[in-house]
Amino acid sequence: MSDANIPNAEHPSEEDAARPPVILIAEDNDVNLKVLEHYLANYDCKAIIAKNGKDAVKLFHRNDVDLVLMDIMMPVMDGLEATRKIRMLERKRGADKRTPIVAITAHIKPADQHLCINAGMNDYLSKPLKKDDLTKRMKIWAPHLREGPAPQRASA
Repeated sequence: MSDANIPNAEHPSEEDAARPPVILIAEDNDVNLKVLEHYLANYDCKAIIAKNGKDAVKLFHRNDVDLVLMDIMMPVMDGLEATRKIRMLERKRGADKRTPIVAITAHIKPADQHLCINAGMNDYLSKPLKKDDLTKRMKIWAPHLREGPAPQRASA
């Protein structure tokens, strides 16, 4: 992870502070999805779920997403291509900030990590996912998340 990918310490606007943060989870494996949802249960957030990269791009386009947790190996469209499309959407919108995207992958070789960063991801987590690792990434990429009730869930 390069320092260029770390967000500025910004405070959310009053409007953003009034709504629970939205976390887009792009994961096709039900077990991995349950693990993520279990880990996120300690945060006041809304989780929206995509089972493939194409749906992840659609959900990103339709929602004000604060953080994306992106599996790399998914059907229909993989996480790398979905990330490229999300970054393209942001450029078309003229977005002044990029939404943090954290890869979740079993591929942890430096070359794999390099592919994630080159696709436009900010960071990566290795599978099997560990709660402490996710918590550390959440503090970096979504520092405005508060501990609270279990996340609300919506699917594609």
